[in-house]
Amino acid sequence: MLGRSIAIACLVGACSGDETRAKPEAPDMAELVNAYASPSRNFDEATAIEVKNLVDRKVRALADMDAIVAAVDTAMAALGEEPVMSVAGTSSRNLVLEGEGTAHIERICSGHGVPAPPVNKEANGYLDLTVGYTQEGLDPVVFGGATNCHEQVGAAELSIEGAINLYIGESLTIDKLGTSPILFQLDGFALDSGTTRVVDGGFDFQVCRGTESNCVENNFEVLLGLSTGTLVFFVDLGTKTGGFRGANGRWSCDFAASRCTNTAGDVVMTPMYDL
Repeated sequence: MLGRSIAIACLVGACSGDETRAKPEAPDMAELVNAYASPSRNFDEATAIEVKNLVDRKVRALADMDAIVAAVDTAMAALGEEPVMSVAGTSSRNLVLEGEGTAHIERICSGHGVPAPPVNKEANGYLDLTVGYTQEGLDPVVFGGATNCHEQVGAAELSIEGAINLYIGESLTIDKLGTSPILFQLDGFALDSGTTRVVDGGFDFQVCRGTESNCVENNFEVLLGLSTGTLVFFVDLGTKTGGFRGANGRWSCDFAASRCTNTAGDVVMTPMYDL
């Protein structure tokens, strides 16, 4: 269970647009966004060998990222569904983002155990996100983090801590949140699955949704930094299909056959990746 309790408050500017003040500055994700959009290394057999350890390690980490994605999705979806929370209590009206301002979303994590324990911010931890907006839509970068956040996903007990920045695109409207790619940047981050540390430090990945971007729908993407240049690896964790995006285009791979091809029919043989 990923959603327990969510509160939304207008921090800067009235949600109704009656007041405007300076918004907090979001982190600059431009360099990372550009790196995903335009990988700089050609994909060839030498590169396929060089990236093997990176691919294996990052795919293992991606397996536990669904919990973070689901928690963020639940929190962001509340922008269009949840009532405003005030000091006096809960308003009966839905949140309306008009004018220019900032909304703060806080979601209490589900906690460890089956059935889920009672809602308790101190015991279960929480996720908080800051979302700027204008008349044109949401600001491109959402930022916040997870604090002592405990999530139960099946039999896995996940513990999450650290900064979370999200690139959601320019002037995205609330109704498009679930159908647009989201680029995740985790900083100073710790993700534990039981007693195993899955992520320690920085990690980034993109969740591909819709058909209006260069990433493949329903895939995860991870940026691979090499000795020279970068590649993007994309994978559907359910079907174990995917490939690479490089400076020389998109390569779709048959991982069981250790073979990747581009649209021109060129072939690159690869090592056996551990997916």
